[in-house]
Amino acid sequence: MSGRIALIGFGAIGHVVASEVDVAAVLVRDRYLESTRRALPGAAVVASIEDLLATGPDLVAECAGQPAVREHGEAVLAGGTDLMVISTGSFGDQGFLDGMCDAARRAGRRILVPAGATAGLDGLMALREGGLNWVRYTSSKPPHAWLDTPAEQAFQLDALTEPTVIHSGPAHEAARLYPKNANLAVTIALAGLGLERTQVDLVADPTLTTGNVGRIEASGRLGVLTVEMAGRAAPDNPKTSQVTAYSIVHALRSGRAVMALPSDFTE
Repeated sequence: MSGRIALIGFGAIGHVVASEVDVAAVLVRDRYLESTRRALPGAAVVASIEDLLATGPDLVAECAGQPAVREHGEAVLAGGTDLMVISTGSFGDQGFLDGMCDAARRAGRRILVPAGATAGLDGLMALREGGLNWVRYTSSKPPHAWLDTPAEQAFQLDALTEPTVIHSGPAHEAARLYPKNANLAVTIALAGLGLERTQVDLVADPTLTTGNVGRIEASGRLGVLTVEMAGRAAPDNPKTSQVTAYSIVHALRSGRAVMALPSDFTE
C-alpha cells in the first residue's frame, strides 16, 4: 500500500508489522515512548491521536485491541484518514459499528478489515450475494487460552480431557463475553449473515498443543463452504494466532483488505 502508514499500538502485533513494512508514525502510551523510539528510530513516536494525525498518515492501522478502536477510531476517520482494524470484536456492539460507519461516510473514508487468522472470507461474501441460509464459526483453542474468561468460572479447564464447547450463541454475544478471543467471530459475521444470525461455538480443546483452529461452515443458494485454518499461537498470547499480524502485513503490502466498511462506500 503506497503512502505513509501509521500504527496505533506497538505490542506483539505492532512489532511484527513494523518489522515488515515501513512505518512513518506510531501511537503508544506515555510510558512506552522512549522504548518505542529506540526500537523505531526512523518513525515519529507519539502519545496522542492528535499528534499521530499531525504526521500526515495516509492510513492508520490499529494493532492495540478493542479499547483503542473505541478510543481513537472515530477521530482517525474524522481526520480524513482510512482506518485498518484488526480488533473487530469492538464491532460486536451494533450501535458502535453503526456509529463508526456513519463517521466513515461523513469523512468519505473507509474502515478496512484484514482477514486475521482465517481464510475463505471472499467465498463467504460471494455466497452472501446469492443468499445465505446459515453460517457457523467454530473457534478451538487449548484450555489455557480461555483463562481469564467466563469459561474459567464455568469449567475446570485444566481437567478437560476432550474438546468441550464452552460457549455457543450469536456472534455479538461471543464478542461481548469473550472480547479477547472473538475478533474473528465478528469479522466472519460482517462478511456473512451479521452479528445476530452468525452462530459461534467456542471450544476448549486439550488436544491442541501448538495453536488455534478456526472453522467456517456456511450454506446458501449458490453452494456450501467449509474452511478450516490451524495457526500457531503467538508466543506471548495463546488467545491469538501469529498469522493475525501477517494478515495486516499482507493487506498493507498488497493494498487490499478483505473487507471495507461501510459496504455502501463509493470513491
